[in-house]
Amino acid sequence: MSELRVFNAPPLSLATAHLLNVAITLGYVLPLYFTKFMRLFVPAKVNGARPAAYWRDDPAVIKTRLASASLSTAAACYVMYTVISEAWDGTNPDIWESVRIRLGFTAHLDRQGVLVYLVTPLLFLGPLYGHYLGFDLPFMKRWSFKEKVVGTLSSWMGFRNYVVGPLTEELVWRSCIVAAYHLAGASNKYIIFVSPISFGAAHLHHGWETYVRFGRNSQAIQRAFISTLFQFTYTTLFGFHCAFLFLRSGSVFPPIAAHIFCNIMGVPQLGEELRWYPYRRTQIVLMYVGGIIAYVFTMSRWTLGESSLFGFAEKHRCW
Repeated sequence: MSELRVFNAPPLSLATAHLLNVAITLGYVLPLYFTKFMRLFVPAKVNGARPAAYWRDDPAVIKTRLASASLSTAAACYVMYTVISEAWDGTNPDIWESVRIRLGFTAHLDRQGVLVYLVTPLLFLGPLYGHYLGFDLPFMKRWSFKEKVVGTLSSWMGFRNYVVGPLTEELVWRSCIVAAYHLAGASNKYIIFVSPISFGAAHLHHGWETYVRFGRNSQAIQRAFISTLFQFTYTTLFGFHCAFLFLRSGSVFPPIAAHIFCNIMGVPQLGEELRWYPYRRTQIVLMYVGGIIAYVFTMSRWTLGESSLFGFAEKHRCW
């Protein structure tokens, strides 16, 4: 990173980074409810009949929300471009290069740059073994390219879950928000364990959707609370993981790949797999444990790119 001009002192205050975090998060979430095609609701009866409700998986809702998320992401990137430009106050002749690197728009094609993409799959060694037992991995007999790839990506749900969702969310919460905290001089630990909280909080609105969809009663409240708490927990933990990958590699592409992979895999189903394959219980457990061990080992060895602006060594602590 010797070619990248850096600041001698943090150009932003931590309070400003917090404000940018809140503003960018709200700028992504709130527009999702601007029109009736974005909100989830049960329409009133017309002539004694109730029209179909709009839910989050309705194509009309998905298409409108994808457009909203894309515009919000572009706006967030522009905001950070403006912040970085104003921080230099016209003294940096290569603002685009500075913005590109700080937002992680870099691709490292060396050995270390490839290994970082394997860390997340190693964590899912147990679930992958479960798919193997079910002959459901690529090119096995229960896997179909036409169904799993073409069919999925040609649907609006698949396009949302595996393309636009991961891409926009990582650009917002990793590229933009992490860059803001780094410019404020926040430590790497602070960035990893604090900045993703807003990522988890950005999923809290699903609680309202659950409440509306399941009847707006006490049972719906209970269901919404449990599902929202669970979703907030695992999305925040996932945010820790992606923030770590971003800081270590200096690139947003490993977090995007990890996001897509995790969306494909879903939440691990250890209990279900133990019931489905009782003759392989020991092997399943060992693969889950082995995946965790491999993850711990590789996270510290396969992720740190020498060219990362955000390197963990003190000699790399620059703004």
